[in-house]
Amino acid sequence: MKDNKFTPIKISENHEQQRQYTNLFNDKIRRFDALYLYLSKFIKIEDKNTLQNDIYSTFITAFLDKESVNFPPNSPVNSILHFFEVNTNKIQSLIDDFNAIDFDLTDVNLNEPVLPTKDFGTYTQNAEQNILFTKIDNVIKAIEQLQKLNKVVYMAPLCQAFAFMMHYDLSTQKLTANPSYVLGQMRS
Repeated sequence: MKDNKFTPIKISENHEQQRQYTNLFNDKIRRFDALYLYLSKFIKIEDKNTLQNDIYSTFITAFLDKESVNFPPNSPVNSILHFFEVNTNKIQSLIDDFNAIDFDLTDVNLNEPVLPTKDFGTYTQNAEQNILFTKIDNVIKAIEQLQKLNKVVYMAPLCQAFAFMMHYDLSTQKLTANPSYVLGQMRS
């Protein structure tokens, strides 16, 4: 008796989502660096990760620990901040800009930020889809072999002839199996 184990096959990669994910990460890190640069004018920050949660309170606490010894006890916090020309509105604006980007940095080391890996692939969901994808992929490989023999292949009529089971990816200049067709999501 044969054991039919289903193994999903990656049939496509969503390059647009991947680009957006990378841009969000880079934008969030850029805004964090701008915030860090301004805050480091007033306090020494050895570990950037300490600024991940409740940034404003962390800054005020560190700033007062550093500078309040130079002032009489019970001096108003705003007076101390004003004396050192700390622009709290700018700090809050930088924090708001940083928090406006919807990207979770909890698992990122802010001292050396590296983009967390994420899979943007589309996968088959059952054995029938695996078979269909494999058959379409075999047709695509045969067409590629024709192209290697310097035979002209017109992609648009070819895609129509195969009822859009495959499509021509303009970014990679290759025929690929149409994920919508393989997953059964195409309208008839």
